[in-house]
Amino acid sequence: MGSWQFRANRYAVENARSHTRMHLTLANVNVDVEAAARVGGVLMANAVTHSRVPAYAQIPMQWVLLQTGELLIQVQDSRRDFPDFDEAVTWEPAEGEKPRGLWIARELGAELAFAPTEAGKIVQALIKPLEVPAFGFPAVRHIP
Repeated sequence: MGSWQFRANRYAVENARSHTRMHLTLANVNVDVEAAARVGGVLMANAVTHSRVPAYAQIPMQWVLLQTGELLIQVQDSRRDFPDFDEAVTWEPAEGEKPRGLWIARELGAELAFAPTEAGKIVQALIKPLEVPAFGFPAVRHIP
């Protein structure tokens, strides 16, 4: 469906969020575009923060619409490992603590996973399609 690269600087997260919003709106996908844009921003923030690459480095991001209607957002960074991935995904903010990181993506409905690659790793979020409301129209019958 599409891919882009973002510099690993202080604008990376907002650029990823804005580009995801625009790309998904133009693609007319059946997902919550605003939630998906926030999830894309979270994945980009994670890559920028933990990959420890210089600000001029490029971080690739891809959007793939699966035949099931699910949207897959992937961000690749140069670090192969993801220490404490399970802990990062299941972390819950304590009362009064500010939500952060992958918790935000999970709260927005994303299913998160990661996989090492030759160039580093890919962190991905799977986003379910929106439910299509039933309209309750009577079935159309063939009239001879």
